Amino acid sequence: MNNFEVEEPILNTPYEEPALHWMIEEGRPPEKKQGRRQAGYFYRDPKAPVTSDEHEARGQWVPLERVNLIRERMRDWQQQHYIGATRMTLELLNYWRREGRQHRLFFAQLEAVETIIFLHEARTDFLQGIDIPIDEISDDRRANGYNAFKRYACKMATGSGKTTVMGMLAAWSILNKVQDRNDKRFSDVVLVVCPNITIRDRLQELGPERGEASLYRTRDLVPLHLMSDLIKGRVLMTNWHVFEPQGIQVGGVSAKVSKAGMPVRIKETITIGAKTTTARGRRYLTPDELDRQIAAGLISILSEERDKQGNLKKVSVESVKYVESDTAMVNRVLGKEIGGKQNILVFNDEAHHAYRIRKPEADETEGDVFGEEEEGEEFF
Repeated sequence: MNNFEVEEPILNTPYEEPALHWMIEEGRPPEKKQGRRQAGYFYRDPKAPVTSDEHEARGQWVPLERVNLIRERMRDWQQQHYIGATRMTLELLNYWRREGRQHRLFFAQLEAVETIIFLHEARTDFLQGIDIPIDEISDDRRANGYNAFKRYACKMATGSGKTTVMGMLAAWSILNKVQDRNDKRFSDVVLVVCPNITIRDRLQELGPERGEASLYRTRDLVPLHLMSDLIKGRVLMTNWHVFEPQGIQVGGVSAKVSKAGMPVRIKETITIGAKTTTARGRRYLTPDELDRQIAAGLISILSEERDKQGNLKKVSVESVKYVESDTAMVNRVLGKEIGGKQNILVFNDEAHHAYRIRKPEADETEGDVFGEEEEGEEFF
């Protein structure tokens, strides 16, 4: 047996908070420890030189202090019977935790849901010192009237039942909103954004209108007498790429600018290549296609980069694209009736597939699509 193997790898039941964990370190025998493992991670500077020292190679332990504080405060909140929670929330919490459930919920599922509820409903003294940062937005966005927002993440292992967690949170939000229309903490419209059509189809069970075939009944998440209120809400499923503002086409015109919609100025770097394509964050045009787009007024040259022989290698360009407005995009995705809502709960399912903002130009270290590509990279 090597240093990374233990005779008893499973120490806990999935239905209770972990009471034991293994402490495994290079060069030391595994040690069984009491309590739950603290949230944190090892960090090693990727630019640091390669070393044979085991501790330096592993990196420095960085605790997730906010996560550990939330766990501690939430445990106190639970022991004091969820002080501050609404009557509807208490009914749901008791229903999910009741004895004799046919489909008993995992500890990970209950903790994920109760963490979100805790951060919204717990009495203020429990939340003292817990600061959830607001998402930063660019100065350009802020100047155009956009507001920053808070984003909460539930990081759960594959197979731990994330769809059930979304169903629990959707029911919590919708039923509380139906109970009190003036409470702005809740919404009766839930938008689930996912990365592809397969997952979108799989998530259709989150629709309350499916009744007994919905996740709320098949997983016993909502008592029967509350289903009539649940169907007063809406749960919509879509793919995240539909939020890209659509270009406005007029009469099929492609060789000239169609000045319909909202003008957006875009600056980008184009690589001159053997074919016209977009790959790995780069846009490629052939010399002939570049000339055509310049002649058609689609792009204007800002600067050029040439090789030693004088051949055009890259160009920095500016273009004006006419796309739908934000209002038109929201109405297209949500429908005019729902698009007018001021308060919508959004779930970003499989969020790790779509979190990175697309770069205007590839890094210098990225491989060229027409040359050698680096292995092991992942793009979003």
